[in-house]
Amino acid sequence: MSEVQSSREEVVAEYNLLSQLLDEVRKRIDLLNATLTEISASKSALDEVQVLNEGEELMVPLGAGVYARAKLASKNSMLVSIGAGLLVERNLDETRRTLENKEQRIRDALQRSLAEYQAILNRLRELEQKIRVTK
Repeated sequence: MSEVQSSREEVVAEYNLLSQLLDEVRKRIDLLNATLTEISASKSALDEVQVLNEGEELMVPLGAGVYARAKLASKNSMLVSIGAGLLVERNLDETRRTLENKEQRIRDALQRSLAEYQAILNRLRELEQKIRVTK
């Protein structure tokens, strides 16, 4: 095998590997964007809860377009997931701060992922040029 052929195969192998990595980073970006959407919806729901009176009826989404009617027991007591199936009780302001902190962490992760995506994309373009030249 010639040195040119060997070099071309290495470039193609790197290109294939980076293409797979790009797909994984794209999936991560999609997941982060979905999480930001969910956080935004939760913040909006908190705004709606804030104007309700205790005992008022509200619709609670169960998923897949299914809702349950419920009465607001306390608008100053929210159950917030802290991971591993654990919930903690927080007041409305603490819950909002928790969401804002999580939103900032997700935005930071999204920015890092976007930068990684762009770097991989730039390298893929370089490799495409090398592949074209060595044909």
